Amino acid sequence: MSYYPKKMVNINLYTSGNEYVNSTNGQPYSGPYHQMYDGSVYSGIDPTDPNRNPLDVSRSSIVQTNQVLPIRNNLDYSQLNRTNQELYEYGKDPDYFVVQPTGDDYKRGTITRYFSRRKNQTPPEIREISKPTFDDISRQGREYNYALWDVISMFWKITGPLNDSKNKNGVLTAGIVNTNERLRASANQQMRGIKSYLNDLIQYSVKTDLEIISGQYTGGGDFTVRQNNSDFIGYYHIMADGTIMDGGTHEQTTNVIILAGNVLVQNQINTLVRIALGKLGSS
Repeated sequence: MSYYPKKMVNINLYTSGNEYVNSTNGQPYSGPYHQMYDGSVYSGIDPTDPNRNPLDVSRSSIVQTNQVLPIRNNLDYSQLNRTNQELYEYGKDPDYFVVQPTGDDYKRGTITRYFSRRKNQTPPEIREISKPTFDDISRQGREYNYALWDVISMFWKITGPLNDSKNKNGVLTAGIVNTNERLRASANQQMRGIKSYLNDLIQYSVKTDLEIISGQYTGGGDFTVRQNNSDFIGYYHIMADGTIMDGGTHEQTTNVIILAGNVLVQNQINTLVRIALGKLGSS
């Protein structure tokens, strides 16, 4: 059984049955589920559940409905009327929060983001919030007004290729744009309006055209020119996606892409890239 770090899985979620269907038989699914870092959804509390099955978004859930589910938060909201205004004054509104990814976040490749939406406002007011604020509202800790605000958490991919791609063996590498699009669509099933709020799918991501290592030099025997397989001698730099190019900086390049001459050199390049990515956002 595969092991997934806790930060790579959003566990112990619940659906009442109108959001997802079983991928195998197409039947509506209700009960606990969990969401993986790439946006995929499975039944069961976490990946260790023996009855774990992949889930798809239900077509019917795309249609907006006026039905109010009899869950605790909705029942709290239904009590917000002229004769019962104390809930409006119970706790403060959540503060806005700006994410600052750390070096470890860039090494891991994903971050967890937290959002709140005011229940009684159209169009919906959505705020990005901190984890402590999310935790307080989730457990009804009373510092923030849980009666007026819904909250969700979601993964967000920040490193890797821009788009999904497959190698010659058909192995898929998840891209930043496609992964975050899937994650956003899933989150929008739980919090309507967040799809419009998250309109930048590469927000906080390492851009592929970002130069992260500069001023490197080789005297030969380490790299070859991709175009003609000749030995490369001179200065080079490395981009955030691992591409190695001629020139000490990206401004000096003649757009010649060079390749590692052997596995040892490639491993050294990979280590340099990981270290450089780890420093991003840490200052």
